[in-house]
Amino acid sequence: MTSGSGGGDVRGNTFHGPAFIQTGGGNTQYNYLVQPSHRLREPPPAPQVEDWLVDRAEADQAIAAVCGQEGGAVGITTALEGAGGFGKSTLATLVAASARVRRHFDDRVYVFGMGRDVRHRAGIARKVCEAARFITEDTTPFDDPDLAGAHLGRLLDRHPDHRFLLVIDDVWEAEQLAPFLMGGRRCVRLVTTRRPESLPRGARRIRVDALSEEQARTVLTWELPPLPGETVRGLLAATGRWPLLLRLTNRVIAAQLDAGAEPATAAHDVLRQLEGKGPAAVDELAPFPGASVFSDSSVVSDLFGISGPDDPELRRRLLDDPEQRKRLVRATVEAATGLLPTRGRLRLAELAVFAEDEAVPVPLAATLWHATSGLGELQARQLCKTLHDLSLLTMDKADGGRLTLHDVIRDYLRHDLGPERVTELHRVLLDAVAATLPPPSNPLPLGPMPRAAWWELTDGYLLDHTVGHMLAAGHGGEAEAVASDLRWVEARLSRRGPLAPWSDLARIPAPGARARAQDLARAMHLLEGTQPANALRAVLRSRLQPLAAWHDQVTARAHRPGPPALVNAWPPPDMPDPRLRRTLTGHLGEVDAVAIEPGGAWLATGGGHDGTVRLWDSATGRRLATLESPSGRVRAVAIARDGTWLAVGHGDGTVRIWDPATGRNTSTLNGPARPANAVAIARDGAWLAVGHGDGTVRIWDPATGRDTATLTGHAGPVVTVRVATNGAWLATTAHHDGTVRIWNTATWQCVTTLGRDPWVQSVSIAPDGTWLATTGGNGTVHIWDTESGRVTRTFTDPAGRVVALVIPPDGTWLATTTSNDQRDGTVRIWDPATGENTARLGCPGWVHTMAVAPDGTWLATGYGDGAVRLWDTGADRDAPPPTERAGWVNWVAIAPDGTWLATGYVDDKNVVRLWDRATGRNIRTLAGHTGRVHALAIAPDGTWLATTGADSTVRVWDTTTGRNTIVHTVDGGAAHALAIAPDGAWLAVAAHRHIWLHDRATGRTVPVIESPNTLVRALAVAPDGTWLATAGNGHGSVRIWDPATGANTTTLASHGAGWVQAMAFTPDGTRLATAGGDDNHARVWDRATGETVATLTGHSGHVRAVAFDPAGELLATGGDDGTVRIWEATTGRPLTMMRVDGPVYACAWAQDGRHLAVGGMGGVYLYEFRPGT
Repeated sequence: MTSGSGGGDVRGNTFHGPAFIQTGGGNTQYNYLVQPSHRLREPPPAPQVEDWLVDRAEADQAIAAVCGQEGGAVGITTALEGAGGFGKSTLATLVAASARVRRHFDDRVYVFGMGRDVRHRAGIARKVCEAARFITEDTTPFDDPDLAGAHLGRLLDRHPDHRFLLVIDDVWEAEQLAPFLMGGRRCVRLVTTRRPESLPRGARRIRVDALSEEQARTVLTWELPPLPGETVRGLLAATGRWPLLLRLTNRVIAAQLDAGAEPATAAHDVLRQLEGKGPAAVDELAPFPGASVFSDSSVVSDLFGISGPDDPELRRRLLDDPEQRKRLVRATVEAATGLLPTRGRLRLAELAVFAEDEAVPVPLAATLWHATSGLGELQARQLCKTLHDLSLLTMDKADGGRLTLHDVIRDYLRHDLGPERVTELHRVLLDAVAATLPPPSNPLPLGPMPRAAWWELTDGYLLDHTVGHMLAAGHGGEAEAVASDLRWVEARLSRRGPLAPWSDLARIPAPGARARAQDLARAMHLLEGTQPANALRAVLRSRLQPLAAWHDQVTARAHRPGPPALVNAWPPPDMPDPRLRRTLTGHLGEVDAVAIEPGGAWLATGGGHDGTVRLWDSATGRRLATLESPSGRVRAVAIARDGTWLAVGHGDGTVRIWDPATGRNTSTLNGPARPANAVAIARDGAWLAVGHGDGTVRIWDPATGRDTATLTGHAGPVVTVRVATNGAWLATTAHHDGTVRIWNTATWQCVTTLGRDPWVQSVSIAPDGTWLATTGGNGTVHIWDTESGRVTRTFTDPAGRVVALVIPPDGTWLATTTSNDQRDGTVRIWDPATGENTARLGCPGWVHTMAVAPDGTWLATGYGDGAVRLWDTGADRDAPPPTERAGWVNWVAIAPDGTWLATGYVDDKNVVRLWDRATGRNIRTLAGHTGRVHALAIAPDGTWLATTGADSTVRVWDTTTGRNTIVHTVDGGAAHALAIAPDGAWLAVAAHRHIWLHDRATGRTVPVIESPNTLVRALAVAPDGTWLATAGNGHGSVRIWDPATGANTTTLASHGAGWVQAMAFTPDGTRLATAGGDDNHARVWDRATGETVATLTGHSGHVRAVAFDPAGELLATGGDDGTVRIWEATTGRPLTMMRVDGPVYACAWAQDGRHLAVGGMGGVYLYEFRPGT
């Protein structure tokens, strides 16, 4: 590296700031202090560069690369796949400290560490949020890494006058890196990784190999007196010029000199050790015992046909061989440990019991050493310093001191210890840690009690690895007891996110642990971060309390003191079907395409609105990669049979080919500018067929990108393309033309046309090709004999239009799913031979697509809310009958005396149901509306209630008898809102833009107000009945009216030019809350002044419901993000929240101020609010 064109002189710099951020260890917890700001912080100083580091050509390349582009990524990786110790991180430090780099980026160079274990979504999101907080003053929390990455990108783009360099060190997965690549047009990312496939497409790649002879000589002899040339050459050969081992060797010789050894003798002794024990001797290749390959150039030439020990090809052969690398490490480490007393060598080896690539607290190492040898902490710290000076480990003084063993050295030490001693050390470590913990207090009704209160651990390393240490020690029973304890689950969840407690249980080979792991897996998508953070415990308990394996524990913990919380008063109506494996979330809009890799290890999902394809691990639910393209909406996804590529059809007509291993878009097929609705790939991958919106099917050669055939004949957009198992023919369907066409793949001629059902939606082919199934818009499924072209069986899905159909590889069943206004989300399993519906799977929602795993044991469904659900198709468990409280509830109200509540449902029954609050039983059903119920309100004395609906009627019901006492039809179409006067003498009804008043005494209904809103969605009456408030579509305002005159007396600007979805007033009428618009906020207003009292931020979707408690001190909100949140009404401070499995549309407080009823897509929920102690 030369000054000017390179990085300049980087030595002598000091580092005073936190340029390296690590959250994998320590006591990191979720933080949710929201302080939006995009002001840049002062950039950190340059990192310190060790004096012994040498200039490397790769550093020049990296410096030139990052300074030579305005954006994008530069990747530093190793020349040897998976090899460590070659100096990737060191090289990144050189770049970050380079004077040229710091001038170019005006010191805005930021270094962040990732690591192997940061893999779950919440952990990656935390890393991105910390980057945002470190670069700017923004503290906005995210639990989704994509949202966090997009936010970071926006923050960077707000400073177009600045260049930024983000150094992301030790990346293991493309998923870890993806959020850091979003936005930031003038931001360059420098990435270090052992896995080149994790780098983005187009990244400049710099490979780090063994050092050159001159560089290696510098590292080897740093600060040493002159050594004999022959000895130096021998040491260079013996270490393979591997930076890690060169530094170790240098420290060994330096330590000998410090003890008074003569330089030449010390170096020669080390060389003899290396040649005697390491691969530099390659003794098994020598022609006679005791010979050294490197000592005789003729031997080298004879064996390898190369010139001698300095030949780069020989070094390559040695370092390419993992076994040779192991021997090299052994020799070098033994040379270093030979300088330690026996106790020191043993203590170093004992550190190998700790997890790989983890920073181990020095006090924990001291605890282990005290147990094995009586070593005190002072002595332990002195030994750590010695080991650090010998470069046998790295010690960081932060957080009380942390040790890191390079994994190369750790592997050697574990091998040297042997499996029995390693197992014994796990036991010793656990015993020592347990002795520092209190015994479990207040035993839970669990079974075997853990011997210590492991959940009281505060160190991140122990929380992450205690269960692993228990299993490695052979203590499986204790591991299960700990991982199954609710206190442990809560501790792990709060500190490490939902994947942590699940992984603890999933790794334990016991039926009870696996069952509990599955319970957590089904709820995992609901267990991401909350606002405030302590509400996460309430969400967890809500989902576990109804389950037999957890019920007693949750009940036992329910009345312990704690922060404000919502607690189940009724079991949630949306508890998952036991055949649900897990739910995958992240798409920002409906999922229109799902495909499963032929081995079943991963699946690909396509998001309609967000235009991305996401790859997921089917076993863990972990997102593997996100594929983004400019082609817009994803319509179809297909995976090649060998799993090496996939094809994605887009709304603009293009089909993009991707390499799932690297995340690269390898080619693009440009078809007609009509949506590519369906894609199918030949079994041998030689061609793919694409069904387009113009009615054609295009055949492409993926190798050349050529369009080889165009199939015409359909009279509408092609929506399905399926290839027969033998590849000899394919079947296609199109909207509205009512046919299935069979095409010969050798000639591309249409050989058969089946059916004339105008609503043919989908087709699937049996594995043996003897029959196929088609679906229709009226819910019919036809089974066709492919030879005769005749229908052999017809059956009907009772839920309506069938949108997706799959047949498993064994052809013994088929599955259908429907789309209807009730969003029932049901998947039905059928016996194709008999037409019998043998099983039902599902949850509320609109299912858009479906795919079955290659072994037929599970299937995946894509939903309109952006979720993908994985289902077990096994016959050993059937879906439980849905609770009577399940279903889409859009309105809820609680009787004045609090003994019952009423709900309005969105279903084909158009009813209102009354529920006993104490028991949760349905006590009465009010039927009469001929369209959807839009609103309901209960009279002040509770003896009657009123409803409005899509049938344009207002109905009054006797709540004791259930009798419909009054029916009135309003002009103007559907009635969307109503409110009852405080004395019950009249009620107000909103029908589109008109407000009608119904006088109960006279029975007269008259229009009194015409609102400028195109549709009034919310209506409220003053506590004294002297005014009305309306809100709805258009203008985004709340208007106050005099019901006697119809005059608009006040207008409050609420949500800009958007719409107001919901509105509520305090009991004294002085303040109101509104929700709506596109800002995902709720607002509290002073009615008299029109000033905003508080803006409530936290919802990640439209806010649909607001309700004040009877004291006017608390506000409940609910929305499309599936959360119910409780706020301090005067300050906007979040007190607690609950998360459910679907949007929330309504909420209402009981007069006791303790119970909150909630309505949503999943049904009706009842919670008890506990204010906290």
